[in-house]
Amino acid sequence: MAITLDDAKNYLRIDYDYDDDFILQCVASATSYMKNAVSDFETLYAGDTSFAKTADQAEMALISEMYNNRDARNDSRSNYSYIVRSMIAQLQNYPS
Repeated sequence: MAITLDDAKNYLRIDYDYDDDFILQCVASATSYMKNAVSDFETLYAGDTSFAKTADQAEMALISEMYNNRDARNDSRSNYSYIVRSMIAQLQNYPS
């Protein structure tokens, strides 16, 4: 499933509209990040439900990181969390 604005807002627990444009930007960036980070992402996503579910969760975590740490300045918040990095690494090594 492609992450929608409503999916992201539900995950972030946001019920107002004034950040919608920024959230959509986070969704687009997270989707692009996943496609560039994982070889054959779209093929694996379309063909394997388990891969797709993990990818969706990793993408949601990326969206959350981008949204909640948008003011990060050269500190520990500028790196993705361990869980995000771990999930992406698993997807990068997913058997095709």
